[in-house]
Amino acid sequence: MSKLTRERVVSLVGRSRLDDHAVAEIIRTGATELELLEAVNRVTRGSSDVSAEKMKPISRTVAILCEILAIAGFDLSEPE
Repeated sequence: MSKLTRERVVSLVGRSRLDDHAVAEIIRTGATELELLEAVNRVTRGSSDVSAEKMKPISRTVAILCEILAIAGFDLSEPE
């Protein structure tokens, strides 16, 4: 699977949800679309939610993506 581009990150996450720095950091990880989607799912689900993502071990890349999203203040409940 190909690596993420700026356009793909924006289309998957939403432009208003991340600043340019966060988008660049996500791309720098070399993550795939699936890894970014997993990170978004992990960040947006409550800690009490037991989903498939919460049950499987987290990869290093997904952990880094989760950290980037958290630092950026990513919140799916905000309107795009």
